[in-house]
Amino acid sequence: MDLYALDEEIFALETKLSLLESTPRLAVLIPLAWYLRQRNCQRALALGEEARELLQHARNDDTWYRRNLARIGLIHGEVHWLNGELESAEQCAMDALKEFEQINDLLAVGDSFFLLTSIYRDFGQIKKRDQYLRMAIENYGFGGDIERQQIALARSLHNGAIRDPKFTAAEIYRHFNVTEIYPNTVLAWLASAKAIVCNKIGDMGESCRLHIQAHRAAYESGQIRQAILAATNAGDSFATLGDLDAALEWDEIALATARSNHWPSSLATALLQTGNALRLLERYDDAKEKLVESLNIQKKIPGSRTFAHTLCYLGDLSLDLNLPNEALGFFEVAAEKIIEHKEPIFLSDCWRGQAIAYCRLGDYPKTSDKIHAALEVARQHENIDEQIKCLRVLAELSRNYLHSPTEIVTAPNLALHYLLQALTLCTSIRGITVPADLLDEIANNYAQLSDFESAYQFSKRAAQAKEDRRLNEARNRATAMQVRYDNERHRADAEHHRRIAQAEATRATSLQESSNTLETLGLIGREITANLNVDTVFEALHKHVNELLEANSFGICLLEPNGQELQLAFGMENGVPLEHFKTTIDHPVSAFARCAREREEIVIERESGSQDHYVVPGTIETLSLLYMPLLIGERLLGAMSIQSIHAHQYGERERSILRTLAAYGAIALDNASAYKQLQATLTTLRETQNQLEEVSITDPLTGLRNRRFLLQHIEADVARVLRAYDDHLQTPQEHNPSDEDMVFFMVDIDHFKSINDTYGHACGDLVLVQMRHRLQSVFRESDYLIRWGGEEFLVVARTCNRKDAPLVAERIRKTIASTPFLLTNEVETSRTCSVGYASFPFLPHQPHLLTWAQVVNFADQGLYMVKKSGRNACIGIAHTAERQSEEFYNRVMRQPHHAANAGSIQILSQKVQQMDDVISAS
Repeated sequence: MDLYALDEEIFALETKLSLLESTPRLAVLIPLAWYLRQRNCQRALALGEEARELLQHARNDDTWYRRNLARIGLIHGEVHWLNGELESAEQCAMDALKEFEQINDLLAVGDSFFLLTSIYRDFGQIKKRDQYLRMAIENYGFGGDIERQQIALARSLHNGAIRDPKFTAAEIYRHFNVTEIYPNTVLAWLASAKAIVCNKIGDMGESCRLHIQAHRAAYESGQIRQAILAATNAGDSFATLGDLDAALEWDEIALATARSNHWPSSLATALLQTGNALRLLERYDDAKEKLVESLNIQKKIPGSRTFAHTLCYLGDLSLDLNLPNEALGFFEVAAEKIIEHKEPIFLSDCWRGQAIAYCRLGDYPKTSDKIHAALEVARQHENIDEQIKCLRVLAELSRNYLHSPTEIVTAPNLALHYLLQALTLCTSIRGITVPADLLDEIANNYAQLSDFESAYQFSKRAAQAKEDRRLNEARNRATAMQVRYDNERHRADAEHHRRIAQAEATRATSLQESSNTLETLGLIGREITANLNVDTVFEALHKHVNELLEANSFGICLLEPNGQELQLAFGMENGVPLEHFKTTIDHPVSAFARCAREREEIVIERESGSQDHYVVPGTIETLSLLYMPLLIGERLLGAMSIQSIHAHQYGERERSILRTLAAYGAIALDNASAYKQLQATLTTLRETQNQLEEVSITDPLTGLRNRRFLLQHIEADVARVLRAYDDHLQTPQEHNPSDEDMVFFMVDIDHFKSINDTYGHACGDLVLVQMRHRLQSVFRESDYLIRWGGEEFLVVARTCNRKDAPLVAERIRKTIASTPFLLTNEVETSRTCSVGYASFPFLPHQPHLLTWAQVVNFADQGLYMVKKSGRNACIGIAHTAERQSEEFYNRVMRQPHHAANAGSIQILSQKVQQMDDVISAS
């Protein structure tokens, strides 16, 4: 007897039981009751009682008798647990455990421990919960049942994921093979553990998918309590993604299941999550109703973790309603309850809630005590998210209460101190977008301190963060939409398979024919729903309708976006396309309109030659007509029709087939529409991302590239140059790497400040823009022109022989000096420039010795030397291995515009000679 069973196994047992009478029924009664214990509690108990009576007449083996009687007791224990009768459940489980231990049934002992784990979880006794789960794993191992052991181990990981997601993730990969396909009994817990880990690390899309997977697996394997929990967790992850409608939908799925079973603990959890989703939707009255109902249900189990969570959510709701006294009471009781569960971050959350309530009540000393205690717990456990929340509360507190643990400072200073700490923590999280409101708060605090430059910088960062958040929200919406449609497709597919199976089971035709039809429809369904192109879906539906049914005419009408009209989107009659037409949904004669309006299938039988019906001009007269609505849940997409020239063609079998095809067609058409929307969203996101990328690497004033662009591209050029030199060192006779050199030119406008001082910054900006055109006239399009900062520019000549560098530098100097800068239509000014340059690799015989950044620094040193020695000149820094640069040095120094630089060159030469280098100038 397994721990859980799938639906088909239950069906087989039910069928077998119906064929048995008297004592032989025992072989089926107890396993069936065991597997139904969560699916149908009352039937499980009734079957157990029938088995108990039969056991009295078949007591020929004491061990067998005791084992079966104890198993019935364990079923009672689980039903008591589900009904919230924890003391009775504990007694039943302990009694069964004692019996199983005495007869040495290790697997049954493990089952008893597994149930006790659930009972102590609801009692809130976490130590006992974990202890009994470990004992279940051990007994399953000793008993050699791998599946049972995997279920219990996956459940243990599910519990641990909440406390330590990082460790749990490692344990999942240690115990479970990522490529192995596990049964639903295991997947119900394993997928849940993975989902919680994804939730904790911020991968909400994957968390949603895994929680939904866990829900399906649990439901199909009869673990209904876990299915409810997985549905509420899916709702929580959708809420974090920002899809509150999907969150509420999943919470309501959990709530409906819990209400139908009348299980207090499950009902309380579902009410709790539904209440929180309603709170996030700002439906405060509905939220309070659900949360209070949840709290009242849990009065029998006040030590449970769910009870503490409900109190905490009520505290959050009270803060939303600006009821700090009420919120304080909820948070205080929640903190007392959660201590037993060893969840320090949850405790920090409760203390933070108390601090906010105290702050709003004006009790700042208590606010300070609570928030510092919460912050200390968050720091001890290295929970960055909770630390950030605490620091922001401290910043709020500092505006009203000016006491710091170490010093007395002004409120803006102290608030800024905490906000900057929060910012540092935010930036330490890989991949996080810093909250825009945090950056706005920092900007406001700088403004209060009259540091307007910092305020401006943080305001710009806040604006960028808002844009990033918008993109993230769009991605989240796309992810949530994809998850929802994937799930809707799976759910509709499963539902219609179930309907087909039920319909086929009642038919009087042969079982083989039914089986073949189901198999064929399943294959057709997979083919149709795999398509994401509307026209392909139409063609596939038309093809399969003609294969399976008598249909001279086939048509699909889709609902227009206005919801008031239907348009024939696809129509074929005897292989000839029909002309498209529109009809209003309230049309009094159109069968398409009636089918869509009533959302019911319609069968019409006509008499040949009858004048009491309408035939579309240009179409053949048909006698059998079948119309089927295209629905996704309660949402209408349109209607589908088949028609035959023969009478009485569409009986129950044909209607069932078209019903199934319509269901698959609706899913496929909806998926195609969703995919089209998703593609449009992704296209917009890509375009926006490309625009943002372009902005991020471009100087907004001059249109030149910025430092970020250089950092993104320079390494590829460095690798190219080094390859050329490495090849030359290996085969000197075949390679000449000089033409692959990179030369870095640092260009600075002389006396630029005087332009701003004399003519204003707007004129200075015009000069910088005109510098772009002059530099572009000297260099190739493939070279990098970088706005380095202020009036300083860095130009990277990507393939320039170092011997040509002096000529290029002089060309830059002459180009700038030769043409005045136009400031207005009537005013112009002339300016010279200073140029420093250096080549990469700096040491041709040792190309890897110095980095490109060090070479840029040499070019900057050359520029510095020019500035110090009179400006309007060019100085290059280079290495000469044989120290034979004197002739070149003297030739260059005879040029008048270099004469003033000799002293600086000599000084730098002394420094470089310490590295066994020689400075050459041009």
